Amino acid sequence: MSLVALAVVALGVPGAPVDAQPAASGVAPRSAAAITDMRVLDPAVVAARLALLTRAEAELARGDTVAATDTFDRAAMMLHAPDTEMGLVRAYMQAGQYRRALAFCAHVAGAHLESAPAGALYAWLLRAGGQAAVAERSLQGTLERSPHDPVAFEVRRAFSAPRQLATGLLLQGPHRMAPQALMEGMQAAVPEAARVVSSGVLINDGTMALVPSAVAGLAPSGELWVRNGLGRTTRARIDPVKQGFEALGLSLLRLDAALDGSGTQPMPGRDPFAGSVGFAVEYATSDTAVPAWPSLSQGFFGLVEGNAKLRRLGIEVADGPHGGPVLDASGRLAGIVLQGAGGEALMLPASRWRELVAATPDSSTRDALDANQPGRAARAISVDEAYEHGLRLALQVMVLP
Repeated sequence: MSLVALAVVALGVPGAPVDAQPAASGVAPRSAAAITDMRVLDPAVVAARLALLTRAEAELARGDTVAATDTFDRAAMMLHAPDTEMGLVRAYMQAGQYRRALAFCAHVAGAHLESAPAGALYAWLLRAGGQAAVAERSLQGTLERSPHDPVAFEVRRAFSAPRQLATGLLLQGPHRMAPQALMEGMQAAVPEAARVVSSGVLINDGTMALVPSAVAGLAPSGELWVRNGLGRTTRARIDPVKQGFEALGLSLLRLDAALDGSGTQPMPGRDPFAGSVGFAVEYATSDTAVPAWPSLSQGFFGLVEGNAKLRRLGIEVADGPHGGPVLDASGRLAGIVLQGAGGEALMLPASRWRELVAATPDSSTRDALDANQPGRAARAISVDEAYEHGLRLALQVMVLP
């Protein structure tokens, strides 16, 4: 098929083949570009734009988000099309700019009602960021306009799971609903046989991580891998120093390459009060090492019961092995989600592990404490800002079976 024909099919230009038109039961609007921008019929423009999109995807795959954003922008100036703009959304996400990505994706979905994948991507970002009700309404509207679209249908299927996970069609471009996997330094790629077994928390200036102690039993060699929500991946090893950590239900990991934790908030000087707002950020487990964006849950912290090490989380999270970070209302790392004896999700406050980490050999620095004056409240953040912090702090934990 010629480049012009491909553009005709993709953008809904009059004269497209019958099998490229929406089903009669769900007629979708034609794109604004197809109606008003005749550059879509210029072979030279089509070829140049596709070359830019190919280049931008390659830049994104190697982690050069600055170059990818610039290249996608150049393609966007050539034609107002949803594939280019979804590429920009993914470039923003790869850079950790969730709020920017979400705001721009709202435009893409609204300005391109003919593109069901754009609407599906917007719903995906909303749900990942803790706005499940809005995500459901957005996805429902997309399915009403395009009831037979395979991408929107796959998102509906993924939403039926406790934590969404992009697989198959949802990992294809231009709507890819996950980061690219990017190995830090010169490390070899994560083995294909590896699987995601839990979440973890990035600590100590990005050089260490905390995971549930059960993970150690799943990695008898002591070797595993961790990946943040930006796709940045590194090998990690279970620290042999166990004193104190096992009693807390934790294992300490040392990362072969530090992961970027910039932009995250310092730890609070005290544990959050019961009834105050909090956020938990965790990943879905998987039989493969597929990269993913984490899912955020928001709620109110539970009661502190006596001198127990663990406290009630209070935030409703999906069942699972847990291990993800808990943030307070200001986005500060307040604790880690662990599973209680009865299966209930509990929280281990950061105050319980801070001194243990600082005392370990070769600890690079103590995690900074909040410097607010006593009695001066820290700034409360929005849910989308909390998710942006969580993209760097929450880790996928992968082991070989």
